[in-house]
Amino acid sequence: MQKRTVSWDDLLTLSTLIRAGSYSACARELDITHATAIRRIRRLEEALGKPVATRSEGAFELTSAGRSALTAARQMEQSAGRLLREIEGAGSGVSGVVRIAATAALGSHFLTPRLPDLYAAHPDIVVRLELDDRVASLARRHAHLAIRLARPKEDDVVAQRVGTVRFGLYGSASVPMDDSTPLCALLDEGYDIPEATWPLHAKRRIAFHANNMLAICEGVRAGLGTALLPHYVAREDAGLRLLHEVPEVMREIWLAYPTEFRGASRFRPVIEWLADTLSQC
Repeated sequence: MQKRTVSWDDLLTLSTLIRAGSYSACARELDITHATAIRRIRRLEEALGKPVATRSEGAFELTSAGRSALTAARQMEQSAGRLLREIEGAGSGVSGVVRIAATAALGSHFLTPRLPDLYAAHPDIVVRLELDDRVASLARRHAHLAIRLARPKEDDVVAQRVGTVRFGLYGSASVPMDDSTPLCALLDEGYDIPEATWPLHAKRRIAFHANNMLAICEGVRAGLGTALLPHYVAREDAGLRLLHEVPEVMREIWLAYPTEFRGASRFRPVIEWLADTLSQC
């Protein structure tokens, strides 16, 4: 009787398939062909002697064997990720690429202009700034360090509160505006964040919507209306004028990173620089 073995590649493909939702997305994430993704799932089913998933209305539904296989796959992914993070953090000195995930506005408008101080202290470092308003996965190594505007919820992650984002109502410096001027507002998009919900309760006409804070700034500067803006974006902008503070709106700034990086000499100076810089936000 031929001995049946389960391939790690096949388990990884199952985990990716369930997460991605389709063979095409799974193949793209793993950088393999669509046919290879299907072949790996078929090979896993042959090794287990049972089907791992069925398809219903376009979605995959795991069988009992599939759920067991997925549990094993996720455990192996976590172990492999932990190993890679331990190795990444084990080097001495501050050099090489450090990936930092941040929101588009915070990363581009606030952090980037302040990076020369970090480079002056550590000239061998290369910062790769990953700008996206979606939460980057630290477990899947989408970033080494992440800046969040809410307390991180992942397991095995150090969560360090480092600052507070405060807001004001801003208008154009060249166009007369006051509290009766229509608003430029950030799209809510279902995230229920205070800077997006505040304009909805302001009982004023909204003249312009955008899903990016920097686009909102441009709208105000162009005279489309006033807007609730974070001070770190607007206070030093000569094209904008603070009409009044909005103290009821604020966001906490959190720094998140894997526990394996807590004492890593490679990341510690970057973590300390981020904490100090973001405290001035």
